[in-house]
Amino acid sequence: PTTLDSVASTTQRIALMTGDLDGAVETTLALNNAFLASGSSVADAQRGLQQFVQMLATGKVDMNSWTTLQETMPVALNKVAEAFGHTGKSAQNDLYEALKEGEITFDEFNAKLIELSNAQGGFADMAKESTGGIATSWQNFRTAIVKGVADVIGAIDDALSSFGGISGIFDKMKGGVNSFFSFVSSNIPVV
Repeated sequence: PTTLDSVASTTQRIALMTGDLDGAVETTLALNNAFLASGSSVADAQRGLQQFVQMLATGKVDMNSWTTLQETMPVALNKVAEAFGHTGKSAQNDLYEALKEGEITFDEFNAKLIELSNAQGGFADMAKESTGGIATSWQNFRTAIVKGVADVIGAIDDALSSFGGISGIFDKMKGGVNSFFSFVSSNIPVV
C-alpha cells in the first residue's frame, strides 16, 4: 500500500544522508516491510519512518523517537531485539538501552533490520501476509489507479514527442489562447 513516490522520497533522503544509494534502498524497503509486518497503516508507517530517519541522521536513539517505533513496528522491534539476544517482556527496552549506551550502533541496528527483512519468513514475507485486509486492498487499488493514470499520461507524452510532447502542445496552444483573450479584451469596449 505504500506509494512509489513515498518510497522514492524516503530513499532519496536516506541516500543523501548516508551517501549510499543501494543501502538507502535496502533500508527503505526493510523499514516499509517492518511497519507493514507490524500491522501499521500507511500513515503510521510514515510517522515511524520520520522518527527512524531522524535517529539515522544523528546515529543516536531518543525516547520519543523510540516510542514511535514501538507503536508503529512492534513486531519488527521484537525480532530485532531477539536477534541481538534480548528476549522477554523487556526486549524492546533492553534493545533501546543497548543502542543508547552504544553497545549496539545504529548502523548495526539498521543492518540487522535489513537482514531480518530479507530472511526467509522475514519482514517482507510477513508484510505480504499482513496486508491482505480490505483497507490495504483499497489503498492498493487507489495506488494502482494513480500509477495507471501516470503511465497513460507518460504514453501520451511519448506518442506526442514529434510535437514536443504534452508540454510542447500546451506551449503551442498558449499562443492561440492568448490571441483569443486579446481579441475578446479589445472588443469589450465595442460591445
